[in-house]
Amino acid sequence: MKSKITAILSGVAILMGTSACVDLDQAPMDQISDATFWRSEADATQAVNELYRCLPGAFSSQEDINTDNAVHGIKWAAGALSQGVYDPSNFGWTVYEPNGLDGYGLIRNANVILDHLKNMTEILSADAMNRVEGQTRFFRAYTYFNLIKQFGDVPYTDQPLTISELPDITRTDWREVYDHAMEDVNLAIEMLPATWDGANNYRVTKAAANMLKAEMALYFANPECQHYVAEGYQTAAAAAKAVIDSGLYGLFDEQNTGRYQEMFWEHVVETSNEPILINKSVAGQNSNYYIGFLAFPTLGWGGLNPCQSLVDCFETTDGAPIATSKIYNPRDPYRNRDPRLKAVIFEAGEVMYDKEIDPRPIGGDKNTTGYGNNRDATATGYYTKKWINPSIYPLTDGWDMGQSFCVYRFTETLLIYAEAMNEMSDRPQEALDAVNRVRARVGMPALQKTDPSLPTYVATQDDLRQRIRNEWRIEFAFEGDHRQWDVRRWNIAMDVFNQPRLGINWTEIHEPGINPYDGSDIYYELYTGDHIVVSPTLTYQPHNYVYPVPQDEIDLNKNLKQNPGY
Repeated sequence: MKSKITAILSGVAILMGTSACVDLDQAPMDQISDATFWRSEADATQAVNELYRCLPGAFSSQEDINTDNAVHGIKWAAGALSQGVYDPSNFGWTVYEPNGLDGYGLIRNANVILDHLKNMTEILSADAMNRVEGQTRFFRAYTYFNLIKQFGDVPYTDQPLTISELPDITRTDWREVYDHAMEDVNLAIEMLPATWDGANNYRVTKAAANMLKAEMALYFANPECQHYVAEGYQTAAAAAKAVIDSGLYGLFDEQNTGRYQEMFWEHVVETSNEPILINKSVAGQNSNYYIGFLAFPTLGWGGLNPCQSLVDCFETTDGAPIATSKIYNPRDPYRNRDPRLKAVIFEAGEVMYDKEIDPRPIGGDKNTTGYGNNRDATATGYYTKKWINPSIYPLTDGWDMGQSFCVYRFTETLLIYAEAMNEMSDRPQEALDAVNRVRARVGMPALQKTDPSLPTYVATQDDLRQRIRNEWRIEFAFEGDHRQWDVRRWNIAMDVFNQPRLGINWTEIHEPGINPYDGSDIYYELYTGDHIVVSPTLTYQPHNYVYPVPQDEIDLNKNLKQNPGY
């Protein structure tokens, strides 16, 4: 990972360009002559555009391999973290791991912009100044939040430092950094518009800044965790409520017409009112082979293989967990289940691209969809369906597709509000109303506190807490790194990560000609027997609550001390 704080703080490339495809090999913005730059709103906007590169994109779905949600079917693509290896030499000051973008490069870029804005008061209108400064402060807060979430104490600077100032850089207490980030995000909320017009409608808004504020506060709200902010739940609830009360956002297909799966297809991502902040990608310009890499099940490729524990967390249609459900049948496990299960994970026997998806170990050709038949076939017996638009064929349009990504969507707003209100415990009905709105969108019955005879009954604060946490897992599986950080902030990572990751097991049946694919005498009955272990535990320990400080940074600057346990 490229993350040298000495190099970063002495001169990081900040580019003029758009937020998606950019060239880092350009001169630093602060080395461009003031005679040719920083002379107009367009110049300032170009500088701000570079900051958008820190936002996660579609490939962040792979972050779930670092959790109990999934393993990587494309075996060579799995990294050390997915195996529970926290080697300081593998880490850098990154904001969004899949693109390896240096956090301090972004911070320096933001500091350069804010420094130059001081001299542009006669060039920019008050509104233009607010828009530029609001975006810049949003991204500086976003970057610092992601750094302290990962590493705890980190170096803090709000100035574009020179090489002579580098030897004094030390790690700043995480709470001080958090407070500075909150100052930035509060100013961003004041400065940013509620909406943007035309081509600018993908830029950060007042609601996006409130979502960042809510996310920051919620992450550090749990008093059981190593890092704790006493007013976290109150702050998170208020920021989420501001988004709800704005009236600008809602749930996609809130009337439950059965279109839930379409929410993750590109044209819907960009046109519905659920997204609050999008990282836009344009087919042919910011292309990626996302469908093929994520899941190409009809050819036996499975870039992201759901684990059994994720499959099992989807309730039955009466609102019962499968462990206590009276209508769950392990031999027909997709029957009577939360509709989101079929939207997120392929059911054996489904047809995609004119081929049946059957994950059994034996199939009829070299590209069988069954696991174990080629190196990239599913390791768990499951394939990911979320994001797969059947109208985009992987071997043609799939090579050149764009896939925009929701950084924040309204479902997250409701779940933040539900969780925060429940944890404050004095207004449980508001928590129920928020989480039930999410459930109603797919026809799942409302959680309630009045009828203990029903499986939806939540008698205690902890009962509702567990249901809300399950909604987080179901809704945001394969959407960035939610699960990895959720289990940390809930202080349950020891229990969650230190369990083997499981897949389907099978029972061999031997009958003449029983295999419908190749006519052989052996076949495998689905969903019987004990689950197989497809990956060892992640060996999470309490000190893994934060990552190790990057070893390269310590080697360059002896003032930086390593986190305990590494």
